[in-house]
Amino acid sequence: MKKVWGIFFGLLLSVLGLLLFCNPLLAADDLVLDEIKVLIETHYVDELDLDRSNINFVGDLIAELRDPHSQYLSAEEMEEFIASIEGLYAGIGVYINGNLLTEGVEISGLIPNSPAEQAGIKTGDIIVRVDHKSLEGLDLDAVQQILLGPAGSKIELEVKRGKEHYKLILERQLIQVPQVSCTQLDFNTVYIDIDSFSETAYQDLLPKIDACRQEGVDKWIIDLRGNPGGYINAALDISGIFVGSEIVTVLEEREDISKYQAQQLGIQISDPVIVLIDENSASASEIMAAALKDHHQGVLLGQTTYGKGTAQAIFPLSNGDYLKLTTARFYSPLGFSINGTGVEPDLPLQSSDMIKAAELLLSDPPDGGAGSFELLADGHEFVVDLALARSSNYWGVWGEINSELELLPAYKAQAEEDYSLLNPQQFKNKASWYYPQAQDLGRLDNYQNSRELILYISPARDLGNQQLEVRHAASGAQLPFRVLQEGNLIRIQPEEEMLPGEYWLILKGKERDTYLARIEVQQ
Repeated sequence: MKKVWGIFFGLLLSVLGLLLFCNPLLAADDLVLDEIKVLIETHYVDELDLDRSNINFVGDLIAELRDPHSQYLSAEEMEEFIASIEGLYAGIGVYINGNLLTEGVEISGLIPNSPAEQAGIKTGDIIVRVDHKSLEGLDLDAVQQILLGPAGSKIELEVKRGKEHYKLILERQLIQVPQVSCTQLDFNTVYIDIDSFSETAYQDLLPKIDACRQEGVDKWIIDLRGNPGGYINAALDISGIFVGSEIVTVLEEREDISKYQAQQLGIQISDPVIVLIDENSASASEIMAAALKDHHQGVLLGQTTYGKGTAQAIFPLSNGDYLKLTTARFYSPLGFSINGTGVEPDLPLQSSDMIKAAELLLSDPPDGGAGSFELLADGHEFVVDLALARSSNYWGVWGEINSELELLPAYKAQAEEDYSLLNPQQFKNKASWYYPQAQDLGRLDNYQNSRELILYISPARDLGNQQLEVRHAASGAQLPFRVLQEGNLIRIQPEEEMLPGEYWLILKGKERDTYLARIEVQQ
C-alpha cells in the first residue's frame, strides 16, 4: 500500500470552474515550453510523442493532449484554486441560496463571526442594494461577484427586514467557509455535509463525529452533492472512517498500478450509512462514494456522479506559473471505471428533499415491524415505518421514493406476520403506497368546491373527525372539515377550498378495516 504525500497528489481531484480562465493563446519563452514538454512526456498518463517544432504557445502545446483537465495556471489562478478548495474568500460571510426576489436577494445563512453576523444581519433578510446599486434583475452569479472583493475593502448594503429598510457599511474580511458540518436529526441520525475535501477536512470532522457518537447517534447521512473534490489524502482518510483499512481507490499511472487506503485510522463506524450524490459530485467525492459502495458500507442515494476519474498533479514552472497535468486514472476498489461514467446510486432518486428521504429510509420501524414497508434497492434492504411515511414531513418524499423503485416493496400489517409483496396492480395504485390494505370506496370526479361530500356507511355507527381524514394525494396536506351525521348518512363539509387534483377520503379503522375514496377536484 502507498501513502499519498505532498502537493503532487494534494491538488489532484477537483473540477472547479475557476480553472477555465486560462488564456489558450498565452505565449511563453522557449524555456517554459521545453519544461512543459518534458513534464508531459515524463508524467502524462498516456505516452505521447509531441512535435513542438511549430508550437509557440502554451495553449497550443496543451491542446495537443485533448484533455480538458490538463491546464496552464498563472500564479494568481493557482492561488485562487487553492483558496477555492480550502473555502477561503474575501467577503462579508453570507449564504445566498438563489432565492432571487423582485427587490433583491434573500440571505439563507450566515458564517459565524463573519462581518455580516457581527453587524446584526439575520437569515431571511433581503439585500436590496450594494454600494447604491440595485440588485433587481441580477442573477445569482452577478450578485456573488458584487459581494466579493479585496479583504479590507468597504461595502455598503441596503437591507430589508420585514417592512423596514436599513443601511450598513461592512468591511470585507478573509472568510474561512466551513467545509465540513454535522447536524443531529431525529431517530439518532446525524447529517454530515462535506462541501470540499479541504486539507483539514478529516481533522475537522473527527471531533464532530466523536461528539455525535457520545450523544447516541447510530445512523449517518453523508452529503457529497455538489462536492467538486479536493485533496486525495482527505478523501482517503474520511473514507477510512467507514471502510477501515480496506482499499479506498486504485490509481493507474502510465507504468504503475497502485492501491491506496486510509492512513489515519481513528474512529471506525459500522452503523447504517446513506451517501447523497448528484451529477456535481466529482473526483475525490467519487472516490469516497465508490469506496463505500464497493465495500457495502454505505447506500448511495441520488443521481449518477460527474464521472471525473482522472487525477492531476501540479508542477511549478520556472516563471512562477504552474502546469496542472493528468498523471493517472482512478478506479473503484473493485476496479470499476469512474471516468466518463461516474458512480451510479444504489437507489436513483430526484427528490425535493433528499435529506428527508434519507432520514425516512434510516428511521426505525415499530417493534416487530408492524405497519412497515420493506424496500430492496441494489441488494440493500430498508424498513420504513408507514405511520411516519404518512406524516406531513415525509409524505412527499415517500411518494418520490416509491416512484423510483425498480423492485416491488413488501408490507407487514402485524408484527407476527411475514412481509407480503405488493402485486404490480397494487403498486400502480399510488394510494397503496400509503394505505396498502384500504378497501376501495370508489371515485368522485369533477368535484366542485362548496359542495358537501356525502358518505353512506352500513351498518350505522358513530363517526367523528378522529376516524375520517381528507388528504391531498400529492402533498398529504389534511383538509379541515366538519362532520354531520344522520344515522348511516355522513355529511363532510370542507372548511377551506380544495386545490385542483386528487384527494383521498379515508375512513380509518383497524388496518384491514380502512376504506378509501378518491375525489378529483376540478381545475
